Amino acid sequence: MRLRFRRHDLVTLAPVVRRSMAMEVLGDEAWWPSEEVEKLRRGEVDGVLLPGIVSRQPEGISGLAVGFSSPFRQEGNRLRGWTVVPPSSVTLIRDPYQVIACKRCTAVQDLPVFKVLDEAWGQAAEVGLPCGVFGSAALQLASGLPYCHEKSDLDLVVKKGAFEALERFHNAVRTLQRESGIAIDVEVELPDGAGVKLAELFDAGNTVLAKGFNSVHLMEKDEVWAMDHRYSLY
Repeated sequence: MRLRFRRHDLVTLAPVVRRSMAMEVLGDEAWWPSEEVEKLRRGEVDGVLLPGIVSRQPEGISGLAVGFSSPFRQEGNRLRGWTVVPPSSVTLIRDPYQVIACKRCTAVQDLPVFKVLDEAWGQAAEVGLPCGVFGSAALQLASGLPYCHEKSDLDLVVKKGAFEALERFHNAVRTLQRESGIAIDVEVELPDGAGVKLAELFDAGNTVLAKGFNSVHLMEKDEVWAMDHRYSLY
């Protein structure tokens, strides 16, 4: 098993840990139906395990911070929670680049977001950028549960490539977003594992916000472009 966790990885936990984990519900727990909260706490809906989502790690925790998102929504809000587990309790890790491959072997709803995902994935391949998916689309691909709806947006990540490749992909995504009406948010994964917004790289500013595994910080764009974009893919 790959021992290095990254933001957006989907993880499966050992049953003994899943049954005993202390889940903290985000927001006012009393606002949600108690049966839905209980499903989230069990990490299981209709007999299907909810994928855990590796998030940015808060300071001072001892273990791995993992978020959980239920397909249940109320007034447009999704039921979510988080917990801390021993890293050794993770039995399966799927990164966004592995999850996107599920599109080829998983029956998914005929929704606009998945059509756009196919288009964007193809555009990334055309310019030579490894592309992955996270967010609701990734959760549905990984679990088969109905996380997405007709107006779901799309969250993608691409590994940092050459300026020309990222610029071409940025322009292709803008066109695809305009033509489809689906919002597309693209994160660029830097060689150190941090992520920056593709759109920010090509806006008028001089800095971008880099979200790492443990922290968030500003980076000069020149510093980003100077990073070696050659990866050892796994």
